[in-house]
Amino acid sequence: MSARASRMSIAALGIGSFAVVMSATTINVAIAPMMEEFGISHRLAQSFSSVFLGLTVVCAPLAAWLADRFGAWRVFSRLLLVYLLVSVAAGLSDSFAAMLGVRGLQGLCAGIMQPLSLFLVLETSDPARQGRTLSMFSLGVVMAPALGPTLAGFVVEYSDWRYTFWLGVPPALLALGLIVWCRPGDSAGGPANGRLDFAGLGFLAVLVGMVFVWPVVLEESVWLACGLALTWCALLRCFWLRLRRHEQPLIDPQLLSHPAFARGLLVTLVYGIGMYGSIFLIPLLLQHGLNHSAVITGNLLLLGGLALAASIALSGRLVDRFSSQLVVLIGLGCFALSNLLLAWPGGLWSVGLGIIISRFALGMIIPGLYTSMARAVPEPMLRRGTAVTTMTRQAGGALGIALIGALLAALSQSAAADVSYRILFVLLALMFLAVLPAARSMGRSSR
Repeated sequence: MSARASRMSIAALGIGSFAVVMSATTINVAIAPMMEEFGISHRLAQSFSSVFLGLTVVCAPLAAWLADRFGAWRVFSRLLLVYLLVSVAAGLSDSFAAMLGVRGLQGLCAGIMQPLSLFLVLETSDPARQGRTLSMFSLGVVMAPALGPTLAGFVVEYSDWRYTFWLGVPPALLALGLIVWCRPGDSAGGPANGRLDFAGLGFLAVLVGMVFVWPVVLEESVWLACGLALTWCALLRCFWLRLRRHEQPLIDPQLLSHPAFARGLLVTLVYGIGMYGSIFLIPLLLQHGLNHSAVITGNLLLLGGLALAASIALSGRLVDRFSSQLVVLIGLGCFALSNLLLAWPGGLWSVGLGIIISRFALGMIIPGLYTSMARAVPEPMLRRGTAVTTMTRQAGGALGIALIGALLAALSQSAAADVSYRILFVLLALMFLAVLPAARSMGRSSR
């Protein structure tokens, strides 16, 4: 593949990933008008977010199997087309059940396409420029959840809330056009598995579903919630034992035999919690905790987006020139500092500075993290490793939102609104500081 075709292919992957990742947050802005129009409860409306995010976790391990069996580019382009068509259909639907079904299909597409795009970038890019390539790819992955609510807000304010489903259509069309233009070919990946581990997939779906059910149970009974949590831990143990015994497991347990990769997964999990958790908490702190307007919130988030874009461009060059491990450590430390600023009762200036530093930190972390994870496993295991990496990031997001929602409900009963948010930001800061030792020892390569 020529250098120009390679750049076009990577652009297609980044734009296509931007389209599907943005869908994770755009619909959240439309939940209120959806509830009013369909006359449904808040909990039922929230199922839109739960179904999408849950399916991205469950379907991520399918990416390696599908790529080995049918070809990674072929699967990516077909799923991108399916995503485009179902998004258009959702905007034209008048049925809540139909929209929920479409939302599930969007989550399925996003869950498989995200790991596919990551290891296609790794296979297509020049190893000497891998950091810069991953930084440009990561720009879409990290910017999409931040830009999604802003764009959706304009759509809901000045048009029909249904059209929030269409926000991913233009970038999806552009990505498909680039794929048709450069016609990338599929290279051989790992050995194609003969059979898919359907039982393991069902086991994983149950574990993910229990995470989203847990906050609902907690509202009814603390004891039942504790019992459900213990049951989840026992099932997770059974799932792990089954993976170790199965001949063709859904998730290859040998990946964890590489210490650098295992430590990277821990950092990835915390990164997912921090990214989705901060996206959830920052608007609440500004509007509900500090009583600022939506305009001020949007302007501060826009500044954060500019800081994110700047850090993405910088981090790729730092990864190529210095060390991916060092860049990840800087990003983790900056994100911890930003959360302490968000927790500091210093007024709007400290919140604004915290937002800018937090977005800068997220942009610093992900290119170095992806590079370290790719170098931590042997080449034949790269596809399965990237699938597990993406699944872990999404699982962190699902787990983080569930835990933050439960803690917020508990804290709001005994503390002022702004104090509750500040406590949660402190907890996020401590979590990122806690994984610094793991990130520090990620640099040992298995290649």
